[in-house]
Amino acid sequence: MTTGRHTHSANKGFTLIETLISLALIGLLMGIALPSLELQWQKTRRQDAQNTLLQLHLRQLQWRGLYPQYANALSELGWPNLESTSGYYSLRLQNVSAQGYVLEATAIGLQSRDTPCASMTLRVSENAAVLRTSNAFLLGDPSRCWKW
Repeated sequence: MTTGRHTHSANKGFTLIETLISLALIGLLMGIALPSLELQWQKTRRQDAQNTLLQLHLRQLQWRGLYPQYANALSELGWPNLESTSGYYSLRLQNVSAQGYVLEATAIGLQSRDTPCASMTLRVSENAAVLRTSNAFLLGDPSRCWKW
């Protein structure tokens, strides 16, 4: 004989409304966090350009100790390709002479969104002064792309 008693089971889980509210909150937090996270990634990837330019500068100094002028090509310095170590920048060596040269790193791929520091340059002038510049500025780094 059944008594017709119903057992009331506790609901375990989320309702549709709770799930939608949770997803909306996660979306809102991601919308706030992602732009600042991307900016931080861009700043971190600038180190790729700086470290690569410094490595090439040291190689140029070694080369200049052995030859009457600086190396004309990255391949002469033993650099395997035209990209930075991690591949976030393309590299160019120009204006090479016995007194100086210009090394330029230009952002590629996702890093090209880093417009304040899309181009970073290391210039060695006739008096052996090293000048670090960014973008089209020939005499400075107003965007503070360089950290050393």
